[in-house]
Amino acid sequence: MANPKIKDAGVATRFQKGTSPNPGGKPVGSKNRLQGDFMKALSEDFAEHGKAAIVATRKNSPAQYLKVVASLMPKELEIKRPLEDLTDDDLLAGIAALQSLVDSQGNAGGTRH
Repeated sequence: MANPKIKDAGVATRFQKGTSPNPGGKPVGSKNRLQGDFMKALSEDFAEHGKAAIVATRKNSPAQYLKVVASLMPKELEIKRPLEDLTDDDLLAGIAALQSLVDSQGNAGGTRH
């Protein structure tokens, strides 16, 4: 999209529309092709030697093994306790409401103790 200020002012721009500023630059897709080739080779190597490499690392370099395991863990572990903020009265009211619901639906599952 052309800059309207330049277009309206009649100023010629450095690059003309449709003309590449670097015609001899990197071929389109070359970076992606290199990454794809590397990932394919890595995947094939891991499929063949991965388990043995993991076992060897665990035996020969347990500190490095644990470092890798730790790097795969989530950075934060969030423990959600949704009932933690409720008071005893809130919990008792919730239990009473559930009991009332169960009672209103009948006792289709057997006798209650």
